[in-house]
Amino acid sequence: MDVIECDVHLSADGRLPVIHDHTLERTTNGQGAVGMRTMAELKELDAGAGERIPELHEVVELARGRAGLAIEIKSLPVLYAGIEQVLVDELRRLDFVAGSVVISFDHRTIRQVKDLEPALVVGALVAGRPVLIPELLRHAGADVYSPHWSFVDEDTVAEVHEAGAVVGVWTVDEEWVLQRCLSLGVDAVYTNAPRAMLRALGRRS
Repeated sequence: MDVIECDVHLSADGRLPVIHDHTLERTTNGQGAVGMRTMAELKELDAGAGERIPELHEVVELARGRAGLAIEIKSLPVLYAGIEQVLVDELRRLDFVAGSVVISFDHRTIRQVKDLEPALVVGALVAGRPVLIPELLRHAGADVYSPHWSFVDEDTVAEVHEAGAVVGVWTVDEEWVLQRCLSLGVDAVYTNAPRAMLRALGRRS
């Protein structure tokens, strides 16, 4: 299944804006922390060419019937108290639990999401190569192991599969990297170049 990856934060009024950074300067004409603004205030900002910061429910409606969502909770280094419950409640309200994967570098966060809604698929993002991958997956309650592609080999894939999880790597933007990942038995890739990667797979974009 194709998925759209997006990042969520918690606004000052408890909503779920979709934006990559914890701060506004790089991608909008605003300043300061995302979490210090209400959703209405965030909507007033220009995110480029007149685009506005979307709220999660808008992205869900865009994806519905076309793709799933991989939703990264951006809880590090900023900690959003209660974001796990807000996200779970919103996905239930939108009837999109089955269409979502929740991922985070904060493995306590995905453990909490899994405890709140066992039907949700959750994934542990990692920036290196942990020594005890099965233990990491078990403690995080993770269904997906998501490292950078360069930290994966055949033994890693086999270890994750033996633990009952799947491997989804980031960020695969070149054909030779895609072919390497496929040869290793990786289950999914995250990419900034979906059209190019689909062409490499012989699929129409």
